[in-house]
Amino acid sequence: MNSITATIRMSEDIKKELDEIAREENRSFNNLIVTILIRYLENKHKDQK
Repeated sequence: MNSITATIRMSEDIKKELDEIAREENRSFNNLIVTILIRYLENKHKDQK
């Protein structure tokens, strides 16, 4: 899989909350964001079927 770099903007409060979730799940912030996006796409595909 080829990787790309994407920039996202979010409030500092959201970033802090996501950092905490990443720590709880023993993930990096980046890995958490990718996982969230993958789950979103999987759910979207399920809903379309």
